[in-house]
Amino acid sequence: MTETPKPKTAKPKTAKLWGGRFAGEVDPTVDRYTRSLPFDRTLIRDDLIGSLAHARMLWECSVLDDDSARPVLAGLSQMLREVEERSLAVEGDDEDVHSWIERQLSERIGEPARRLHTGRSRNDQVATALRLYVRRQVETTVGGLVVLLEALRERASLHLETWLPGYTHLQRGQPVSLAHHLLAHLWSLAADARRLQQAHHSAGTSPLGAAALAGTPHDIDPLRTAELLGLPRVFANSMWAVADRDYVVEASFACALLMAHLSRWAEEVVLWSSAEFGFAVLGDEIAKGSSIMPQKRNPEPAELLRGKSGRAIGDLVAHLVQLKGLPLTYNSDLQEDKQALFDAFDTASSSVEVSTVLVRGLHYRPERLAAALRGGFVTATDLADGLVRRGVPFRDAHHQTGLVVRYAEEQGCELWELTVEALREICPLLDRELIAALQPEASVRAHASAGGPAPARVAEQLEQAGDRIQEIRHWLESQPLSPIYRAHQDGRLLDEPKR
Repeated sequence: MTETPKPKTAKPKTAKLWGGRFAGEVDPTVDRYTRSLPFDRTLIRDDLIGSLAHARMLWECSVLDDDSARPVLAGLSQMLREVEERSLAVEGDDEDVHSWIERQLSERIGEPARRLHTGRSRNDQVATALRLYVRRQVETTVGGLVVLLEALRERASLHLETWLPGYTHLQRGQPVSLAHHLLAHLWSLAADARRLQQAHHSAGTSPLGAAALAGTPHDIDPLRTAELLGLPRVFANSMWAVADRDYVVEASFACALLMAHLSRWAEEVVLWSSAEFGFAVLGDEIAKGSSIMPQKRNPEPAELLRGKSGRAIGDLVAHLVQLKGLPLTYNSDLQEDKQALFDAFDTASSSVEVSTVLVRGLHYRPERLAAALRGGFVTATDLADGLVRRGVPFRDAHHQTGLVVRYAEEQGCELWELTVEALREICPLLDRELIAALQPEASVRAHASAGGPAPARVAEQLEQAGDRIQEIRHWLESQPLSPIYRAHQDGRLLDEPKR
């Protein structure tokens, strides 16, 4: 009778969270290819906090006894403190950040560290850390947006009566104020803040307790874990909990659209600071020079904003492609969500920060803005609207105005410089009052409909923008530290559980 070989119990060369099933070592090429520690160590703080919450819940539920729970909690807390103090480097040959944490903890406290993973899988562990990371990064990015919004609002408040053309198709359209123009960018960015806040909400579900995909037979309390983490909801379905990455896509989309809005504004900075436009001058603090042309003042930060928008958009596409064909539940494809997500947040946050510097360092030239109001017949629509108010059907008024514009172009003058007598045959209902209303300033003041460029309406917008900024600031201030993190800070992690 052949003797059944005994299982090999030798420890692997590097710490792994698995291995009993395997008799041999993983090929080094495969090991290098599948390792994620070089990038998922970004999650170290979030993973440690998730582990603290899990360990504390296991202790409160009597899944871990006192002799195991106390050293585990104390060891994790000390590691978190050292990570935050930057005295502990997350490096080594470990497979991922989760393996690194368990190895470090084992070296510090011994056997109790091997009990930490009870009732938990790397699947729900990484999903928890990733959700905590998204919420933390959203708060950072939104905090930067508040500063940018305030800078835009402050600059707009200085230019309620600085007139310039509004553009469509990059052709002069109608007169507006610079304040009105800047506030258009502000409202786009305020909407970006709202989308980021929604991503923060979507990431607020705790997946701990879902384990690999089917939950656990251990008597755990996922509600308590969520409470300790400061997450408002618990997963409804364990398979969904480990497979879901919608919150990653939402966060990535919010970053991509934010970058698209910054890119649109950056394109204006590039155009407006050119000699061809001359609407604005780059301050020394935001301009870069040329290595060969001494006279150059290049808008390089704005150009990089345009370029970096492509990175964020690419990150979003990467996430959608990763997810589109995955069978339930966890697949290693999801390992690839992290670098793209980290890049999206890093790109968005740094771009918001540099945009604030750009807003403050860009100096507008009112005389050049005003000069651009000539030559484009920017009050032609006012003439058509004036004829409509005098009883002319709009299509007829539009046609008559076109004839007037052609006549003014032939005469080489502006619409407001024409005489009633010269236009009597083209526009029988034209009068001096209507011609006077064709001055650009008069046009802007007349456009007093809701959200329009008239100074009184823009003043209302400034007030509304201030209210919105305060709402965002209040939201930021209302995000509390998680109970488990407070306990870590206050030294209360080892307080006796109330059962």
